[in-house]
Amino acid sequence: MEPSLPHNLLLSVQPAGSVLLKPNHEILHLTSVRVLLKGIEFEGAASSDSAEVESDTRVLNLAMDAKMTELAAAKIPPGQYNRVRVQIHKPEGSEQVTDSSFVTGGSGNERFSVVVTGFYHETPFTFRSSQSVEIELNLNPPITVTNSGVANVTFKIDPYLWFSANGLIFDPFNQTKEINDLIKGSFAEAFRDNDRNGDAD
Repeated sequence: MEPSLPHNLLLSVQPAGSVLLKPNHEILHLTSVRVLLKGIEFEGAASSDSAEVESDTRVLNLAMDAKMTELAAAKIPPGQYNRVRVQIHKPEGSEQVTDSSFVTGGSGNERFSVVVTGFYHETPFTFRSSQSVEIELNLNPPITVTNSGVANVTFKIDPYLWFSANGLIFDPFNQTKEINDLIKGSFAEAFRDNDRNGDAD
């Protein structure tokens, strides 16, 4: 019998992007990106084939130096999985949050799911999103998980695209709705990446 590993699945996040320049040389520069995630789950072709990786909240602290960030390691049942589900999660008023970045007070409008810091027009800013978003992504090709090897799935996320569309950069001080609309779409790519080089296998 092949030995069983302490985990057979890794989730990684690869940042993408660079400093964005508007035509008149105004600069948006991000220095930190933090996302509160919850309920990471993989699903197979049959609706009954599912494996929960993480039920509690987990902080994604995205590396801004283009290095890959490990998000989670888990032991799940062997099988083939073709979808991954995750929630960008705003904590409820009674929910304990260990990371104070996501809480400025006890009420609902003082709790956040995404916190970004940076500079806009060379002025420091902190952007906070209070939306919760369910995300379901297809894995094509599917990943195969065994007891004896480690499969890796990489999310590729470009947080600069949260603040830019059609050649325009959105003002993080005033254009919250436009930025919130783009955050969900930025989690548009997840793929098998067993060699962990940031590209699909």
